[in-house]
Amino acid sequence: MLRFILRRLGTMLLTMLVLSILIFVISEVVPTDPALKILGRESTPQARAALSEKMGFNRPLPERYWNWITHFVRGDFGESYRLGAPIQPLVARRLTNSLFLAASALLIIIPVSLLLGVVAGLNEGRWPDRVISIGSLLSISLPDFVMGVLLITIFSWWLKVLPADSSLRGDNIDLALHGRKLILPAATAALVLIGYIARVTRVSMIEVMASPYIRTAVLKGLPRRTVIVRHALRNALIAPIAIITTQINWLIGGLIVIEQLFNYPGLGSLFARAALENDLPMIEASAMTAIVLIVLSQLIADLLYSALNPRVRLS
Repeated sequence: MLRFILRRLGTMLLTMLVLSILIFVISEVVPTDPALKILGRESTPQARAALSEKMGFNRPLPERYWNWITHFVRGDFGESYRLGAPIQPLVARRLTNSLFLAASALLIIIPVSLLLGVVAGLNEGRWPDRVISIGSLLSISLPDFVMGVLLITIFSWWLKVLPADSSLRGDNIDLALHGRKLILPAATAALVLIGYIARVTRVSMIEVMASPYIRTAVLKGLPRRTVIVRHALRNALIAPIAIITTQINWLIGGLIVIEQLFNYPGLGSLFARAALENDLPMIEASAMTAIVLIVLSQLIADLLYSALNPRVRLS
């Protein structure tokens, strides 16, 4: 098991190194003069040249990359061109907001999708399976912004029970104050994934229930409940749990459309705003933070998969 973890950690570090180089190179080749972005169009060429010299914009690309990545590892993300302020506190605050939103969505996704998939798999070809399959297909077919608009229309405009605006006030999330604002964006993100995970769980459950060892357990006279709970679920949940863990990165850094729709200040909307305004340090810091989350979530997925399937870690 230790060798498996060390092997995964080595792969994770190599992946982050390669992706950090790609992010930096792609950001630096954008035809934007950072000094012009900071000082504005009214600045003189002499002032822009002096600032470029001071901030190292005219240094070789490998030197600038090494300076950036070493500062990033130490927690120094630089300063935003647009705001003229340190990036690290802003990224940390937006990341905290995204983590709260992702946790809220997972509280919906995990029990609902797994339960629906198991019920559909145990009732293959019957009316529960047909209803769940049609519902999950609709969930997969609707884009996230359409799902969000539907939820806003129903719960904010018609029923008037939940706010459509999920903007936050203050530096920290107060669940007593902001809890209701998390419901609609979390439900939107959850509904986008529930259908997909439920269908994967259904297929996995059907395959496991048709396997020889399950038939052997049934022929031995074990109760159906015992066969399902003790023998089938462990193997049937391997695939959906692996998918859920790999989707954590999307729930944290990829909800750009949902955050924009509900005016929620998360990491995805921060990255989108930085990209629109060519704020290169903010783009690099946000993208690298998202990559760290992606790689960590993949590591968690591998560990969970190996815990459920010992053949993976022993191979």
